[in-house]
Amino acid sequence: MSNWGVVQFLAGLLHPVLNAIEGFVHDWGLAVILFTLLVRLVLFPISIRQARFAWKNRRFMNAMKDLRARFRDKPDQLKERTTQLALEHKFNPFGMIGTSILQMPIFAAVYALFYHFGSDITSSLIPWATALGQSDATHALPLFAALFTAGGVLVPIIQPDAIEQVAWLKKLTPMLMMMPLMLLVLWKAPVAISLYMSTTAAWGMIERTFLRSRFAVRRFRLNPDLVMSGAQGGVDPHEDETKKA
Repeated sequence: MSNWGVVQFLAGLLHPVLNAIEGFVHDWGLAVILFTLLVRLVLFPISIRQARFAWKNRRFMNAMKDLRARFRDKPDQLKERTTQLALEHKFNPFGMIGTSILQMPIFAAVYALFYHFGSDITSSLIPWATALGQSDATHALPLFAALFTAGGVLVPIIQPDAIEQVAWLKKLTPMLMMMPLMLLVLWKAPVAISLYMSTTAAWGMIERTFLRSRFAVRRFRLNPDLVMSGAQGGVDPHEDETKKA
């Protein structure tokens, strides 16, 4: 099956779901929003995996910093110990690539599904749009989607520490370049796609804020240090450092 065949197959599976939601709420705009939330709920385990990877990456980079300090004058030993450290932490630098690739066909299927909306599909939520299958003449929704996406960049999936904060700020400008890119993609896209992207971006900010909470870190065992200390009957190392301070 070709890549397009996979997209068509997924779109065929999603279409009756969207129709069922619209049959319940009787508004296509609201149906698109609820459909988007349903898709994001299905993908929530992937978000948990991303957060877990971010915590694992922090733990690995902190260990690497110690290694570089200890073996800064011994490059051969540093290379050997780095390999051992990666095996010990089971760290895979390409771990997030597979996660991103998994989401691509789902987004493509949703795009294909909305792109073929008929001209008679409208919504009372967006009275200025003539149809959800046509572009937004006012460009309001593409702007909302771009702003929400840019706002989501400001909420990393884990709370950065002091060193990570500096590195993150250096990457902020190129990350915010997604805003004009999003505008370019959505400028002439169907209204339904802009609505989907706006809802997705808003959900993403809420989701990442939740995954940064102490409850989520404990509930989904995101922090490997916390998991290890819990298994040994200890306390959260971050809480322990706070008490010592």
